[in-house]
Amino acid sequence: MKNNEFGLSTLTNTLENAITGVPTPIRKNLFKAIEQLCTAAVDVPIAHLESIAAEKRATSEARIQIIKKGGDSISEQINVPQEYVSIASKKYAAKIIKEQVNLDDITHKAVNELTNSNLLENNNSEPEEISEDWLNEFENLARFKSSEDMKLIFGKILSGEITRPGSFSIKTVKLISQLDNQAARLFQLLCSQAVSLQIGDLIHDARVISFNGNAASNALSQFGLPFDSLNILQEYGLIISDYNSYMPYATCIVNEQNQIGIALRFQNKNYGLVPTDREKFDKILQLRGVALTKAGKELLNIIPMDNAEDYKRAMIEFFKSKYLDLQEIPVG
Repeated sequence: MKNNEFGLSTLTNTLENAITGVPTPIRKNLFKAIEQLCTAAVDVPIAHLESIAAEKRATSEARIQIIKKGGDSISEQINVPQEYVSIASKKYAAKIIKEQVNLDDITHKAVNELTNSNLLENNNSEPEEISEDWLNEFENLARFKSSEDMKLIFGKILSGEITRPGSFSIKTVKLISQLDNQAARLFQLLCSQAVSLQIGDLIHDARVISFNGNAASNALSQFGLPFDSLNILQEYGLIISDYNSYMPYATCIVNEQNQIGIALRFQNKNYGLVPTDREKFDKILQLRGVALTKAGKELLNIIPMDNAEDYKRAMIEFFKSKYLDLQEIPVG
């Protein structure tokens, strides 16, 4: 892999910049993640990482020797030409290198996320220490992720866990790692059309509204989510089995004092519902549709959004029928 595309120097520079910009309470978790996952710790010229660098060098050298000695031992014990043993050893070494490159790339994306996002805003208190068991599971699953989409998702998971340990359960990380291409694409489509009630980091509810129909009867098929597709997502544990469950969203309605309880979240933006007729508007506002599970809600905010303009237009018309106008709430 060419150094100008991605390599240790790029990752090292990113880590150096991030470490100086990350608040002190977060650094302990960042160092711990780097120590376990990242090859670049060998070369980061920062005092805090000197012991990590020494350990990484020793580990790397030991693994090389193990591969070499293992190959020699195999050659001695079985009647196989040395050239075959050498090829097998090289393939094994290449596999290890590829997996480590994946981990380095994911770490790179996680550090960029920490540097560029608002994850660190108003985070002055020291978080809990990131779990070693969690990091072990994450490493075992992340090392096999080679696609850019999955690396991006795993990078976001890692940055979120560094900032707030417990944000992503081991079960959720395993779940997202097991998705095949079809399920991953369907989940991205589902998240792109989901509305949610969110306070801070906690998502109380997230669902795709089925408007005036029942999703179990293909009410969402026009938006790419027919009954069969929903079954796939349910089998993976991303949505609940009742495709016509409901949740009150009256807290999203703007009152006469122009105040709102909780914003309606859609496509990473906040909205309020403004009554167009104070007598006729739906004051209970029970929204029916396909609800996300706990694991689905944990992943909602890190899944890249698709265009959902058709769904949004239908949602605007749905709220209009209830004498409510969907209006974006400006940031700040």
